[in-house]
Amino acid sequence: MSQNPHFEDLHKKFSTPLFRFIAKRIGAKPEVTEEVFEETVIAAWKGFKTFKYKSTYFTWLCRIALNKIADYYRDQIHERSHIIVPTLKAMSLIEADNISPEERLVLNDLRDNVNACLNLLPTNVRKLLWYRYWRGMSYNQIAKVMDISVRAVEGRLYRAKESFAKVWTAKL
Repeated sequence: MSQNPHFEDLHKKFSTPLFRFIAKRIGAKPEVTEEVFEETVIAAWKGFKTFKYKSTYFTWLCRIALNKIADYYRDQIHERSHIIVPTLKAMSLIEADNISPEERLVLNDLRDNVNACLNLLPTNVRKLLWYRYWRGMSYNQIAKVMDISVRAVEGRLYRAKESFAKVWTAKL
């Protein structure tokens, strides 16, 4: 970090308060706090030349930290979503001639239930889930097709998975 002595001075001054700020929001997870802290410092280092002094440096760091905390939780939600939505994708790939008649009945019933749940969701939510999990489109591809930002795709997909999970749970 010796390329910018001003950044190093600020880093030394604000490291402890920033770490506390993150820890307070993360809770009792020191490894997560450390991870988010490191991501925040890296982002601040990379973006230091864009700091315009429209706020205090610490406020700017806290904004970066809040974004990194949100990124962390979003990633956690995506990891946990490996249960519901990818199961649906895997289910759609099962070929009926490779399973027993009993399994075929169960699979068809499951597919019917999934479709019934999907049909309870608004069209734009269904379309988003379809693009991502049945067509296998990336966030960038979905953003282009829907003419929205990648960040918007991430947020909408997060909410779409939550909506599907709620409908699915209510149906059970």
